[in-house]
Amino acid sequence: MKRHGLGVIFLGLALALCGAYGMWAGWDYIQLERGWSLFIGGATAVSGGVVTIALGRAIGVLGRIADNIPAPQPTILNEPPAREAAERPRPTQQQPAPEKASKPPVEVDRYTAGGSVYVMFSDGSVEVQTDGRARRYSSLAALRADTGVGSG
Repeated sequence: MKRHGLGVIFLGLALALCGAYGMWAGWDYIQLERGWSLFIGGATAVSGGVVTIALGRAIGVLGRIADNIPAPQPTILNEPPAREAAERPRPTQQQPAPEKASKPPVEVDRYTAGGSVYVMFSDGSVEVQTDGRARRYSSLAALRADTGVGSG
């Protein structure tokens, strides 16, 4: 059995006890400035010790919760599990390919550089807006090929 947070709890307890001693020692000299300082410092240490004890308790509870959570199993993202791959029907030549629903591309990013506005779309296309004209490229590579920028 792991003991999470016990060290923090004991440090908080030590801080609270030292603060209580400071308050007790300063009580006799409370009429003097030194007594007030000792009493106020002790009260601060007591409250800090109580907060530290509470943090140690929270660490203990969270540690026990973390011990009960099972570790995730590593999976390969590119390959489906063997059973699912065997159950999946393989496409044949007779089956027509399902048609993609043609959705208009969505704007992903937009930025300005050199007086031109570049708009990136979800289908990978790029639109360049310069001097009130807009030119659309099928990809960033097509834009680079047309402008000659970044190709060498």
